[in-house]
Amino acid sequence: MRKKWIFILIGLALLTSILIVRFCRPAYQIKDRTEKLKKFKSVEKQKAMAWIRVSGTNIDLPVMYYDVVEDISDPTYDIAWSYTNDQTLPNKSTVFSHNVLNVSSKPLIGDKNHRRFEQLMSYVYYDFAKDNQYIQYTINHKNYLFKIYGVSFVQTDDIESESSNRTKKELKKYIYTVKENSYFQYDTDVDSKDKLLSLVTCTRFFGSDTSYSFVVDARLLRKKERVRKSKVVEKDNYKKIKKIMEGEKEDA
Repeated sequence: MRKKWIFILIGLALLTSILIVRFCRPAYQIKDRTEKLKKFKSVEKQKAMAWIRVSGTNIDLPVMYYDVVEDISDPTYDIAWSYTNDQTLPNKSTVFSHNVLNVSSKPLIGDKNHRRFEQLMSYVYYDFAKDNQYIQYTINHKNYLFKIYGVSFVQTDDIESESSNRTKKELKKYIYTVKENSYFQYDTDVDSKDKLLSLVTCTRFFGSDTSYSFVVDARLLRKKERVRKSKVVEKDNYKKIKKIMEGEKEDA
């Protein structure tokens, strides 16, 4: 009888440990990139201005200032870039990188041959977007954590490429547009007091129409905010995206 109770207690302890790991583990673990950022030099011997890391992907790249890179399309090394040489974190940052290999209307997930922002296209899938909600951005000797609140295709001409401190009115308008256009509704509060980050890459998702870019938007994790997953639901405008991935041709 005593042995029976011992086994029951051991079982309860194991179950408790499993539940603690499952429900108390943060949805994202920060990995320090300050040393990598400090040591990195491009093929032109230029230092990186920041570092980007994206949950669920192999995106773990230096961010270069565009004007110091001789050829941004050079395939010999993997980078992201910014059109603004930020030394501190503004309230609206935008980071770009190429998508050369993952350009179909049914993007692949986790292909090891994908580099730069190819794996960003994984966020076109609901299950992936639901499970991976964080972006780490390292700049000015600090690792910042951003929480995703929008995923969308955007007319490339409409993308604000410069990183800068925007007015509250401009931020409010931008946040509204992102939430309206996003294919998923995130249960993540965002307002004009937040610092925002946009990741942008090219796409051929709509076939011959090359006027669109794929954008993932996030806001800085607030002070004392828990690192947890928000509720994510598909919006009505996602239906046409699913149809395209299933092989149906439809205008963007």
